[in-house]
Amino acid sequence: MALGMALVWRDTRDGVSYEVRNQGRTMRLYANDVQHSEFHPQRLVTGSVWDLLWLPGFFLEKKAPLRVLVLGLGGGSLVPPIRALFDPIDFHAVELDELHLYVARRFFAVEDFAVECHCANAVDFVQSWDGEPFDLVIEDLFAPSDRTVSRAVNATGRWFGSLSKLVAPGGVLVMNFGDWAEYKRSWCGGEGAMRGWSNRFRFSTPDCHNAVMVWTRDAVETSGLRFQLHEHPKLNAELESGRLNYRAIKLD
Repeated sequence: MALGMALVWRDTRDGVSYEVRNQGRTMRLYANDVQHSEFHPQRLVTGSVWDLLWLPGFFLEKKAPLRVLVLGLGGGSLVPPIRALFDPIDFHAVELDELHLYVARRFFAVEDFAVECHCANAVDFVQSWDGEPFDLVIEDLFAPSDRTVSRAVNATGRWFGSLSKLVAPGGVLVMNFGDWAEYKRSWCGGEGAMRGWSNRFRFSTPDCHNAVMVWTRDAVETSGLRFQLHEHPKLNAELESGRLNYRAIKLD
């Protein structure tokens, strides 16, 4: 356990050891010693992969009101920044792991941020959704596997098509891959994944190997996103300090 961290809660289920540890007001959720979430009620930036998942929301260029869907809530790392930065009118989060959702509610108080949490299989949720589409869909589906993490749903053409149907005109789709090689091996790495989309981007950060892939309905530029970050006082300070450290590359 890292220096200065305290064990808050521990449980074991189906061979997976779950722990919540805190360091000051920062809470972290681990499964088999692999960190799945980091939560601070007032901090927007983690300096890691979770920043890459909400950053593409700035491609929407202050479109309002926003509707947001997060598939793979974990402990709720994305909830405070999404509420603070985009204040969606409709905010849904799906989590299959009952203990992850328990932690999100009990220790991370995610429902204080007016997010509707669903304990459900993401595939079933996506296929059965009959409401309005979302402006921002974030797919972050990973499951504990020994001492590593792996995608919980294969990034097939069928799955990508199901996700695409949930994204509104002008909307953005974000998918998290373990690394660039995993993305390139998947169906999503091919040209077929560009049908119905204007642009595709890769977001990365030196803190991790993840390849966060982004598809936009509208033609957008990374310069526009960067401009909006600089316009936001708190995010501009995080950029200047180097804590918000990301790279965004347009692929198509």
